[in-house]
Amino acid sequence: MRHILLTLLLLSCLQALAGVQSETVFFLQPDGRHYLLERSIHSDSPTHRFHVNKNVQLEDIRHISPARFEWDEQSDDQVNSLQFEAGGFTLIYPGSFAEDELKQDAQGDYHYRSWDGTRNHQGLYGYWYSPGQFDQFTYTWIVPDNIELLRYRSNQRGTWTRRPNAVSFYAEQVNNLTFEISYRVSPTSPPPPPDPEPTAAPAAATRVAASSPGDGAAGKPPPLQPGTPVRRTNNGRGRNADSDRDGTPDPDDLCPDTPAGSKVDQVGCPLDSDHDGIPDGVDRCLATAEETPVDTHGCELDPARP
Repeated sequence: MRHILLTLLLLSCLQALAGVQSETVFFLQPDGRHYLLERSIHSDSPTHRFHVNKNVQLEDIRHISPARFEWDEQSDDQVNSLQFEAGGFTLIYPGSFAEDELKQDAQGDYHYRSWDGTRNHQGLYGYWYSPGQFDQFTYTWIVPDNIELLRYRSNQRGTWTRRPNAVSFYAEQVNNLTFEISYRVSPTSPPPPPDPEPTAAPAAATRVAASSPGDGAAGKPPPLQPGTPVRRTNNGRGRNADSDRDGTPDPDDLCPDTPAGSKVDQVGCPLDSDHDGIPDGVDRCLATAEETPVDTHGCELDPARP
């Protein structure tokens, strides 16, 4: 017996009572298979018994009204039941459609059937009420935006009403109701990623030049002396650009065109230990006497050679 084979037995009398109102609302979830179900019955009877599938446990039920009831899971092998000493009740609980209730065709559309074709020992089936029948019966599906309702029908005469994201059936003086509903499920979009946490802007780097007496205020580079090469810019290539590959970034290089392989000082100018005009990096004779004529390798010229 399935969850929709909902039986309501009036224990207080053996004859039909007027004013039996029933409402069933399926809140279908985006996957098309799970739902939240609301069931309510109101009548003139002071006592009601309501049956649910065996897989529905008391702790699964999200809402029970009235709060006074009896829960029975021992006396029946197929269903659990709640008994209310009241003229009506409302339940809300989650569930999912069984394989024999919900089929999917080759196009991917879903087809739901509320009744599996079996009857109980009284010959009752589907949504039924005993003794008597439902004086007013409402059956509603509410679906999310990614689900499109295609077709719906009932075995009993009644009025179908279509609304945005919902369809409802209403009938009077009915019993043993079954329903078939077809719908299409579209994939849901993943939620957008959360906004990144704001991060503090990095503190601007402050370049403080070494100063010496007479250089001026601390933090300012000393003025250039006559004959000092003018520092060139990096032309937008970045703070770490190094055009002559001497290890000194262009913005800090006072000699931006040093020959390849030259050893340079802290401002990017070639070192020349013996002051012979040949940078140390290419000087093969680093200890020539001052004012000694040298060749292109920094070595003393041989006066015997023409």
